[in-house]
Amino acid sequence: MDEQFTAEEKRIRRMGAGEAAGSIDVKSSVMERVRVIHDQRLASEGGGTPASPGQAVPEMVRQGPVITRQQMPAKRPVVQRGRRLAAGLCAVALLGLAGFSVLRHVTDQETTGTLHPDFAVIRQTEGQPLVLKDNGGRIVAQVKNAELKVYTPAYIGSSSARERFFKLREQYEQQAQADLQPGETAAYYVNDSELIALMNGLGYGKPLFFTSRTVTYTNYAKLSAAREQTGKWSFALPPERIGGLQFAEGRLFAKTPSAFEPEYRLALEALKAKTEAAPDGNPLAATLWPLENIASAEVIYQDGSQQLKLQLFWNNAATTGPSQIHVSPGQTAELWTYEDKELLFIPGAGAGEENGSSVSILYWYDNAYGGLALITDPPDKRLTREQWESIAAGMVQR
Repeated sequence: MDEQFTAEEKRIRRMGAGEAAGSIDVKSSVMERVRVIHDQRLASEGGGTPASPGQAVPEMVRQGPVITRQQMPAKRPVVQRGRRLAAGLCAVALLGLAGFSVLRHVTDQETTGTLHPDFAVIRQTEGQPLVLKDNGGRIVAQVKNAELKVYTPAYIGSSSARERFFKLREQYEQQAQADLQPGETAAYYVNDSELIALMNGLGYGKPLFFTSRTVTYTNYAKLSAAREQTGKWSFALPPERIGGLQFAEGRLFAKTPSAFEPEYRLALEALKAKTEAAPDGNPLAATLWPLENIASAEVIYQDGSQQLKLQLFWNNAATTGPSQIHVSPGQTAELWTYEDKELLFIPGAGAGEENGSSVSILYWYDNAYGGLALITDPPDKRLTREQWESIAAGMVQR
């Protein structure tokens, strides 16, 4: 029997030696013969039955060392190197039979492409509110418990007034978008007495609006590249894959000024003057708005009929102090830290349930962008904690 095994082993080594010197593939025939030899040797020497692939082997028969402890010359003949390679591959195969999963672990990592980092997690405790800091140690956001108050919404007019307002605004928005190219944004002012009266009655402010013709990216790399062209970022977008969900499409939305910023007031005054001086009485005046930064993004994932839509928001408006992040009674904030990056996670009540009573939110401060950012649960779905961890892990690995 020993002579038979020796002959089989020599044939296996010749098969390995016949491979090209740079090849490290383990042929299926070699693997199969190794299993047969190993099972027969256990049956003949130990008297027991061969172990099946899913069972633990009680004790392996010790063979001679595959790698000698002597210092080997730098170069060896090709035939000897081939034999050593075959012997090494046989040893790896036998280890696999013994229950080790080294090869499978490496293969899984290469296939998924996402190795989740280990986050250090700090949970908020009574009297110790959590904070987010920038890379200089400055506190940029702090958690605060929300006080329970009875909210009475202000009167905002009848539903018919709102419907009329949105109908008029939609008409003017279509006109403002007519000359826009994909990826362009316009600011437009409407000098319509009816629209202005509706806005005053509803408390909607001034008739200066912004509209865009967004580009839909179906390639994740192109979406990421488009964002990189508009600014600097410390955090990546959510990963290309979240569990079984694969990236399907994404859109970027330009940053536009709020009513409290100087750029808004300047645009309002210039466009209003343009409509008042229009010889044809055209109530609409529009101008291209430069794409200097991004305010939000939409990333959609797909898995068959299942869809997930994530909305990301960034805000780098100047503030006089740390932003206040409120948590409702029953919620507990968590600080997730990885290397020099911090994220603040607030799981919603009933998080992970399809109809959770409140949404989960993930905050972070992007130092390169210079502002606070967040992602919330989609309106129609509640993400699981594992999905949130996958999102956060993909974003910190730049």
